[in-house]
Amino acid sequence: MDTMNLSFQINCQGMSQFIAHWSSKYSYSEEDKYDNNIGKPLTEKSRLELFEWKNGSVISKKKIESINKNYPLSFEGSQKDRYLNHKKTGGAIWNIFYIHCLAPTKWPIYDQHTFRAMKYMQTGQISEIGNTNKQKYESYIKEYIPFIQSFDDIDHRKLDKALFAFGQFLKIANKYA
Repeated sequence: MDTMNLSFQINCQGMSQFIAHWSSKYSYSEEDKYDNNIGKPLTEKSRLELFEWKNGSVISKKKIESINKNYPLSFEGSQKDRYLNHKKTGGAIWNIFYIHCLAPTKWPIYDQHTFRAMKYMQTGQISEIGNTNKQKYESYIKEYIPFIQSFDDIDHRKLDKALFAFGQFLKIANKYA
């Protein structure tokens, strides 16, 4: 054997093919908890189910207390000033998820996987999300929201699924780099 292929490549002809391919690889437990509740007014039940979906499992009693304290069923103030501010309570990813629940078309879902996918698409390098809330908020506001907005004619939920699955893949692939 003279030649061995020791690397691989996944080719996509444009964003629509990328989204179709990677969104088909998306798998997340209890997806119905998200689908049945997002875009509707929050109730105690729907808020809990959405956070269970985000958590990937049943929520501990301590986390339920935090959800009840930090994430009201409705919020009248500036979502950005309260929930995208590192000086306020709550972790960045959960705060971003909460405002996504309040206004899903305005505030895209954001986490380590969607960040990793975005950075790879922009730079060709695998990068990890910042460690501090301040870094996470800054990258969300300055990088991720404009990145998502650049896909104005694409189903954002399908895009989110594709970015999540691709970001998970990159995390695994990076272990073998």
